[in-house]
Parts: sequence; structure tokens; C-alpha cells
Amino acid sequence: MSTYIYIIDDLVFFFVGIVILYLFVLAVASHFKRIVYPKAEKKYHCAILVPEESPLPVIYREESYEFFTYNDLHQGINTLDREHYQLILILSDTAISLSPLFLEKIYNAYDAGIQAIQLHTVIENRKGFCNRFRAICKEIKNSLFRAGNTQFGLSSNLSGTNMAIDLEWLQNNLRSSKTNIERKLFRKNVYIDYLPDAIVYCQSSPVHPYRRRLRKTASYFFPSLLEGNWNFCNRIVQHLIPSPLKMCIFVSVWTLLITGYNWALSIGWWLILFGLLVTYSLAIPDYLVEDKKKKHSIWRKRHLSNELKKNPV
Repeated sequence: MSTYIYIIDDLVFFFVGIVILYLFVLAVASHFKRIVYPKAEKKYHCAILVPEESPLPVIYREESYEFFTYNDLHQGINTLDREHYQLILILSDTAISLSPLFLEKIYNAYDAGIQAIQLHTVIENRKGFCNRFRAICKEIKNSLFRAGNTQFGLSSNLSGTNMAIDLEWLQNNLRSSKTNIERKLFRKNVYIDYLPDAIVYCQSSPVHPYRRRLRKTASYFFPSLLEGNWNFCNRIVQHLIPSPLKMCIFVSVWTLLITGYNWALSIGWWLILFGLLVTYSLAIPDYLVEDKKKKHSIWRKRHLSNELKKNPV
């Protein structure tokens, strides 16, 4: 019985170790200096599609943004004139504001030949443990699977919303509102870039528009491998990796179980757990850490003020 446990433990240790090493490399790469696109030489027009309940058209009514509301995404895209608009932005229903020079950064990338762009989603409502945890998980994925990917010349993952795509390509390839745009782009081997400075501020985490079909996604792996479509192979692998929460829970529980069974055998697992936490820490951006520091600073000032009131000098 103990022999089987050792074999299973070795296999799990090997695969988890490979995954964590892979994530660690992406986390480190996400901090490298990014390519800065030169200023666009041409003038482009961009249509911004937002759901009917979006507040953005009202907020930016005095700006030069061209908003179009839609009820059906497929219909909304096909009604646009490709002779007038070269780019289309699809924003989520939770978007509440856009960063300065938003379109200029997108135009610069598009002028350089980038047909698909994932924008940086920042969740504004981070009050409470659950909201803050969602914001952290979102940024971890941004760092690992978007910024990290592009540093190695691989496509960024596409969330299905808060993205910019060439209008002509999208009209030619979107068959219905249920079409998985990300999968289409990967299968066509169209490069997807990630612009961390083109920020869409959202009130809450946007809902992912596509169902996670692991079996269907995995079925594309070997055909993509034979075709040499490394972008899609990389995306499929990342699709199979558990979320940060599930990964931490699994490694923590397994480490505790092995510690209870044989503490000497668990040393490697404690190192694995430490490596996982370091990896995710590297993937968390500074602004989320600074938020926490500000809260502690405010608490200290209030605590000190209360102490001075109780015990005046």
C-alpha cells in the first residue's frame, strides 16, 4: 500500500512542480519591459460596442468616443460600416470609465499590425474580502496569461470582453453571438496582444461570455501541435490549469496529508507550496498591495488618535 502512495505522490509532485515552474517563469516575465508602439501614422475610426444598460455613453457624452449600444452582439457588429470603422471595441456591462489616451494606445498597436487586443480590466469595487479576492485573481491571470505570454511572443488570453478587434476580420468570422471569438482567433493563428496601459475600469468583475468546455478545448491540442500552432497549444495548457484558489487549496491539502503520513516526505511539498505563494505574489500588481498598506496606515492613525484622546500628554 505504501508503495502505491509513494508512486502517486511522486507523480503528483512532478506534475505540480512543472506547473508551478511554468507559472513562475510567466510571473517573472510579466515584469520585463514591454514594447512601446510608435505613434500611429494613419487616422483610424473605432466603434465602441456596449450593452444597452452601460453608463459609458452618458459619462462620455462630451468626448469623441463613438458608442453603439446592442442587445444582440452579432447583430450589433454586423450593422457597423467597415468602410468607416476599422476597429471595434467590445466593452463589458460593468465598465464605468476608461483610462486617459485610451484610443491612442489602441491605435498605435493597430497601426503596428496588431489585429486583436486584450485591454486591461481593473475592478474598482474592492471593498470586502470577496471583491478584493476577485480583483486579485483577475490581476494574477492578467500577469501570468496575458502580460507573461506576450513577453515570449505568445498570444495573450482573451476574456471575451474589454477587447479591441479588427472589424473586417470579426464580421467575416463571427457566425453568431455564441461564437467563441478567442478560439476563432487562436485557430486562425491571429496574434493577440495585451495592453496593460489601456485600462477599462469596471465596477465588478465582468462575466465570462463563454462556457468552459475543457473536453472540447483539449480536443484541439494535438491538431494544433501538428500544425505548429504554439499559441493555441499554450492557451489549451493554460485553460487546463486550475484557478489560483483551487491550486492553493489542492497543494495545501496535499501537503498537510503527506505531512501527516510522512513528515520527511513532506519537505518537498512545503517548498512547492512556498514556491506557489511566491509565484502568485509576483503576479499581484503594486496598486493592490498599496491599497492594503493605505488601509493599515489609516487604521494606525485612527488607533494613535484614539490613544492620544484617552491618554493626553
